[in-house]
Amino acid sequence: MDAPHPLDGHPRTRGQFLQPLRGTLSIAEEIGFKHHALIVTDEWGERTRQAYPYLGDLLLYLENDQGLPYAINWTVKDTLQAFNERRARMPKTLVQRQKDREHARLRGCLERLYYASAGIRTIEVAKDQIPAAVEANLDLLFNIHGLPVSLDPILLEDFCAAVQDAVRAGDPLNFLAIRFGRRWGSTSHFIAKIYQEIWQRRVIVDFNKPILIDHPLNTDGPDLLVQFSSLFEGFQG
Repeated sequence: MDAPHPLDGHPRTRGQFLQPLRGTLSIAEEIGFKHHALIVTDEWGERTRQAYPYLGDLLLYLENDQGLPYAINWTVKDTLQAFNERRARMPKTLVQRQKDREHARLRGCLERLYYASAGIRTIEVAKDQIPAAVEANLDLLFNIHGLPVSLDPILLEDFCAAVQDAVRAGDPLNFLAIRFGRRWGSTSHFIAKIYQEIWQRRVIVDFNKPILIDHPLNTDGPDLLVQFSSLFEGFQG
């Protein structure tokens, strides 16, 4: 059974025809994949066989250069190899390995065709694709980006302007946070604001090198969203 496009009803898609998502049962039959099923007991005790509800990992809702929304499906694993074989780390016979590889191939095909039926691209994302420094920097910023900063808005504007000046001058930012903290208190809030400025892309840094605010920030490397732009590209046309 078809399902509405995930963006159906979005204010910016009003008046557009969005292709629905095809049912996984029909796709599985087409590609020769054994669709899993569940036995469900209803409130009257009747047991019925129903299709297993396959779930994706991350469905991203993005906006293109024209301001139009689009969706991308990320399927996520720890290694790229894991996309090619189910239970890849388990010891198994050659026959079982071949079965698990075929299962992984068809399972991936089912997911790609399911989302492609609605014009949604599926992208494989693996942890071992991400450089260790990038991962560490993102972990650091993610843990801080949502912290409340209880400082006067005008004071924060002055501080953020000073941050920009310090970055351009190649000065470490920790001294700036300490100086503001000594005068206004809440040094930790000023430090958090530095990391939040980086997270919100008001300060662009090279994520391939450690983000250390007691050193000059590395600003000459690639923009992270440019470096990984292929992970956010939808179908062309």
